Amino acid sequence: MNINPDKVKELVLLFSELDDDYQRKLMSKAHELSLKQSQKNLINKEGKKFKGEEEYKKEIEERSRERAKESLDLLQILEKIGDEEKAQLAIVLDKLSHGELTKKTDIEIKINSKKVSIKDYIKEVLPYADFEYANEKATEYLKEVNRM
Repeated sequence: MNINPDKVKELVLLFSELDDDYQRKLMSKAHELSLKQSQKNLINKEGKKFKGEEEYKKEIEERSRERAKESLDLLQILEKIGDEEKAQLAIVLDKLSHGELTKKTDIEIKINSKKVSIKDYIKEVLPYADFEYANEKATEYLKEVNRM
């Protein structure tokens, strides 16, 4: 798992700004990329060599399409079997994967929001800026605009 807190924060903030329709589209794209990443990892693990980047990307795309089709086929089969058979299948898969099937990863995201002063904000975002000078110039500009 590759977790960069800054990227996660940015992604959560962007996601929260989207309506339901765009959130569904973003999640769909994330699932697509996750599938491609798993195929990319398998190809790299195999040590397979390619003539160029285009051939490498094509292999990822083809394998991803194949896995997606196989997944859909498997879902159709699973819809036809009962819960007992599904439980048996889950147990077999868990044993074959040495417990990886039931491995859970919990991620906790805490979002804090607070109002900070413009001076503190400028110091954080533009640490080399002279706040006093910038504040003086901004105040002069606003006074000039108000006179118009």
